[in-house]
Amino acid sequence: MYTNCTTRQLGTALLALIFTLLTSMSFARDAGHLRYASGQADINDPTRVDIALVLAADVSSSISSSERLFQREAYAQALRDPRVAAMALGGGAGRVAIAYMEWSGKRYQRVHLPIRVMSTHAEMVQFADDIMAIPDRANDPMYLQPTAVGDALLAAETAMSALPVTARDYIIDISGDGVINDGSAILQARERLLGMGLTVNGLPIEVSAGAPSFEESPQQRVTRFYADCVIGGPGAFHLVARGFGDVRETLIMKLMLEMAQLTPTEKSRIATAWNAGDLGPVARVIPAVVLQLQPQQQERKRSVDCGDRQSNAQNPFRSNN
Repeated sequence: MYTNCTTRQLGTALLALIFTLLTSMSFARDAGHLRYASGQADINDPTRVDIALVLAADVSSSISSSERLFQREAYAQALRDPRVAAMALGGGAGRVAIAYMEWSGKRYQRVHLPIRVMSTHAEMVQFADDIMAIPDRANDPMYLQPTAVGDALLAAETAMSALPVTARDYIIDISGDGVINDGSAILQARERLLGMGLTVNGLPIEVSAGAPSFEESPQQRVTRFYADCVIGGPGAFHLVARGFGDVRETLIMKLMLEMAQLTPTEKSRIATAWNAGDLGPVARVIPAVVLQLQPQQQERKRSVDCGDRQSNAQNPFRSNN
């Protein structure tokens, strides 16, 4: 009886092992498949777009109602800007696809404007008008939530997956004024998106709020979080907005840079100069002017866990605020 029981248990264990191995092999094949293959769109496909872009704006509890509305207005003004339209529609396809979503806590992501293919400035202006028409209710629980950046990235990928055509580049553009303090692990979410072929760019908004949890200021903390833990993929970069009053200008530059047909090195060089305040008032919105900047300096690397080890009381990126 003991032998029969042991044999059955071994047989069950062996079947479970075989199933696990087969599942792992299948997962590995899926993980190796680039769902969003940048640079591989068929140039003879008349339906393709140059850029597929998901704009993901933070509306968590750290952002006031006036800041939230100002942020939407900044996105709308940036998309209406003729310089942005010229870059967006000036590629080989002459078309762009954009979605707009807002996010806060782990269960709060809202795609207000599903991804839309546009080929004229008028269509981009209409998209901007639609952002301004988004209903805003003061008692909406979405605006009372913490900051779940990882879940925002996953929701942004879902929004991207609705794109019915191919693109030259696939970009998630996420903005926020704080570090992770809720939801899915940011590194796991980011690696999932990068494994699909997406690029994640960031727009950290530096504001003077909250107490620093280590030697850096709260402003420096959110910028380092986006640089170290959020952005990634081919040509990834972040541009820093020095407060909400700087969001519109930074968005204009960021959208132009994302849509420009520049090399990753050139984009990184421009972004580094912008963040250091090295661009003049004209060059800040004309990428071609700043290509002669000095070579990018290497930033000092620090060992961080990006908030994924929630039990670490000294973790700089797992805020309880």
